[in-house]
Amino acid sequence: MGSSEHRLIPQLPFYLAAFRKRRTHNILEDKATPVRRSSFSYRFLDAYRDSRVFYMEDTMETRLPGILSAVEKLRVPCIVMHPGDLPGMGAFLPSGARVSLVSQGTENPDHLSTLLEQSLPDYFTWIGFQRYLANPAVLEKLSDNYMETLRLGEFRKNHLMAEPLLREASHHFVDMRCMRHADFPEIKHGNPNGLYAEEICTLARYMGLSHHFQLAVVYGYPSDCRKGSLTAKLMAQLLWHVTEGLAVSVQEHPGEDAASFHRKAVQMGEDGQELVFLQSRKSGRWWIEVPNCKQSGTPFYISCSIDDYVMACKGEIPLKWLFYYQKSNNFS
Repeated sequence: MGSSEHRLIPQLPFYLAAFRKRRTHNILEDKATPVRRSSFSYRFLDAYRDSRVFYMEDTMETRLPGILSAVEKLRVPCIVMHPGDLPGMGAFLPSGARVSLVSQGTENPDHLSTLLEQSLPDYFTWIGFQRYLANPAVLEKLSDNYMETLRLGEFRKNHLMAEPLLREASHHFVDMRCMRHADFPEIKHGNPNGLYAEEICTLARYMGLSHHFQLAVVYGYPSDCRKGSLTAKLMAQLLWHVTEGLAVSVQEHPGEDAASFHRKAVQMGEDGQELVFLQSRKSGRWWIEVPNCKQSGTPFYISCSIDDYVMACKGEIPLKWLFYYQKSNNFS
């Protein structure tokens, strides 16, 4: 979490809470919502005994924009909870935002298409979608603009594939309608296929671990969930995993502190390209170095996994390296 300071919880339209590490502890003394009660039952605050948590309810959605603007300047991590559909994604995104979306497909209203039509974020990744629920034109536009995607089937084969994608994002959006109905039965018009409860919590933790984390917006859940219901319990567990990730996150990047990384160079053939990987001495996470075609002395460092390193050691150029090398050549 480092300079992390803050967090949110739900009840009706918008709920927001924040915490500052190594400050006086304590929080939320007013009426507890079903999700908040469940949060306490899961010892939600035990990891933050040295933290100060700030909580806010904004049922009229009037104070939220100003508060988000202020905490953005202070670099205070936030979680916003919103039952039902969002009025729009763009309102949460400042200039330069790096965005991740977890959803089952392109919904109606289609916030994803609207966002891409307005302006492409500096970074965007889409995780957990089901191809038959996704607009092919949206997938094509993402591919044409070198935005990474990870559909549900690929994520299920290897959960670790999502971590490097979420590590690069600063603003995360989670549509709870991405859950399969069996794991989230109170949601209306549920889908027989979707993320499992364990998988959404895994993604939540990866978000909290991100070096860039600024905001997570969780929406699409029913506002009338009962105390002790599966919905309330799952939402509380999701919150716990985000904040647990924030609490144990390590602020690291090979471009900022090269001495904290093991440098591993892989020669691709006798006269081939040398691929450089960097592994953190603290967390064990991996990055790959990609040449900057505009400024040769300042390469890009892209989050990757050990699988990419293993592939390079076998003599194969990782798709992630090719993807970002192409992207660097297409900068305007």
